[in-house]
Amino acid sequence: MVTTRASHTTVMDGLWQERELPFGSNSVQHGTAVFEGIRMYTTPTGPVLFRLDAHLERLLDSAALLGIPHAYDLAALRRHVLDAAAESGLDNAYVRPVLYTREPRLGVNLRDFHFTLGTEIWALPPNDTPSRPVRVTVSPWRRPSQLTFPVRAKATGTYVVSALARTRAAADGFDDAIQLDPNSGRVAESTIANVFLVRDGRLVTPWLEDSVLAGITRDTVLTLGRDLGIETAEAPVQPRELLAADEVFLTGTASGLVSVAGLDTHTYAAGRPVTEALSRAYREAVLGDGPHRPSWLTPVSCPTPSTSRLRGVS
Repeated sequence: MVTTRASHTTVMDGLWQERELPFGSNSVQHGTAVFEGIRMYTTPTGPVLFRLDAHLERLLDSAALLGIPHAYDLAALRRHVLDAAAESGLDNAYVRPVLYTREPRLGVNLRDFHFTLGTEIWALPPNDTPSRPVRVTVSPWRRPSQLTFPVRAKATGTYVVSALARTRAAADGFDDAIQLDPNSGRVAESTIANVFLVRDGRLVTPWLEDSVLAGITRDTVLTLGRDLGIETAEAPVQPRELLAADEVFLTGTASGLVSVAGLDTHTYAAGRPVTEALSRAYREAVLGDGPHRPSWLTPVSCPTPSTSRLRGVS
């Protein structure tokens, strides 16, 4: 189904089914859904989706980690998301495919439910809209433990932890929060983004051994850093290392690279040469102006007639 509501569009599998999700849906009641966030950018040759396959492969991995049953493969996910992007009529947007269940039944055995695919699309500002630097705090609320949840899965239910940390940070006058690994006490990530720090020209991000989601933008920045000849590392990061850093920034699909102006009472210098160089390289990559990587950009064309209104898999 396609429903245009002001600045966003929803596309679901099936014959023009209602957009509204039953309040009793297991995904609503228990957060039993997995999702992805994909950026659509405006380019001179038309809109493109950035690193589409990497996102969809992670969606499949998330479903497998949680034991969510579904009938989709990578090709089916690609068709759905590309058609949804085309049908939205937008050319600069945030695209969120979700595997969820509409069934209003009790229970937490996910094998008992039928999961389907829906895609929500939000319009975003033009590509050249800069992100302002943010001030962050170290949150008292830590990330989920890898002993209780597969943190590589991008599941809707776990984001209540992010909401808890972000809400507390905002109440304390900050833009975002840095969350620590629950077992080691090391830096994991911010509430909805990965963390990078720069010291003496060296680029470091917390390793995946701690409670860190393997972000697609995170991977992109590491790749671009190596392209620029910057020494890069995935390593354990102690909170004190953030205070000693020359630059700190956050990375996420919706926001790209966002500079950190300060951490708690500490303020970073205004000069951010590495962050700025990486931001330029990232902008070139998402718009197709940088080193040619065909797999990173997927053109959005007219929707396929056979799938624009009737999805073959549901």
